[in-house]
Amino acid sequence: MRITIALALGAVFALLTATGIGQQPGLRQEVEVLQPGPMRIDPVKEGLFVVRGPFSPCMRSTCPPGRPGDGLMHESGDIAVRVTPDGLILVDDKFTDQLADVLATIRTVTSLPVRYMLNTHHHGDHVSGNVNFRQMGIDIIAHRNIRENFLRTKAPGEPNITFADQGSLHLGGVDVQMFHLGRGHTNGDTIVYFPDLKAIHMGDLVIDGAPVIDYAGGGSAIEFVKTIERILTIDFDVAIPGHGKLFTKDEVRAYLVRFQTMNQRMRELAKSGFPKDRLQTLDQVLAVLGLSDLGWENTVSTATFRGGVGRYYDEMAAAP
Repeated sequence: MRITIALALGAVFALLTATGIGQQPGLRQEVEVLQPGPMRIDPVKEGLFVVRGPFSPCMRSTCPPGRPGDGLMHESGDIAVRVTPDGLILVDDKFTDQLADVLATIRTVTSLPVRYMLNTHHHGDHVSGNVNFRQMGIDIIAHRNIRENFLRTKAPGEPNITFADQGSLHLGGVDVQMFHLGRGHTNGDTIVYFPDLKAIHMGDLVIDGAPVIDYAGGGSAIEFVKTIERILTIDFDVAIPGHGKLFTKDEVRAYLVRFQTMNQRMRELAKSGFPKDRLQTLDQVLAVLGLSDLGWENTVSTATFRGGVGRYYDEMAAAP
């Protein structure tokens, strides 16, 4: 069996090399090495901050019983804080039980009240705190698919104001724009744009780690890269990811190239007849897709990415 697998893998990598998508110089993403620590707020540009952390073996301060973590440091979804003279606009809000820390962390830079909450997508590590903000009477604005995903999963705190493809918010002389540019991580992914600062929040469309395709939430690997291509048409020079350090526009372009490379590898793999049942373990996935040269072999999202590999294979097998 080992000989058969080795031969099959050799054939796949020969095919990848022949099509020009084997090792590529400068392709690898050097992800941030996180250290344990509390929640913190970092400046992005004047009037714009990002709340990160806490940094621990799980996205919560402690791991659930029986789940010691994967040896990496994790953090719940990054929050953007836009300061205006009339109050604050937040993008995402982490877990419900982290809200007190979120608000206390924000108060270290401003005492202004929160006026609006915007959501990038429906996942709990980004928006479970919605329920608290709704109870405070704060409006939550999101793409209509985000609200539908809240209702579908019976999660509390669904947004109460929705838009179709584009929304705008104006507060204290500051304009904020929201774009749904297509499917990717989910079917509701939203880019929040601060045009006066040339800054965006990307949600989990781009993160400091392997991409995650939530097929149950309407995600798609093929549409994912198209959506990132559309992000690059926006006039920005700094981007807040769903998780991790700030990105430049060039770093977003590099992320796109990695994703395109991985998609082509999986497409060639599926079209070659490589058995899907040989993509069961993380080690198999890492070896077959060559994730190490992309820098995605040991990131905070690698194990989650592996969970959707079967449907990823099916999507690329059915691709033209």
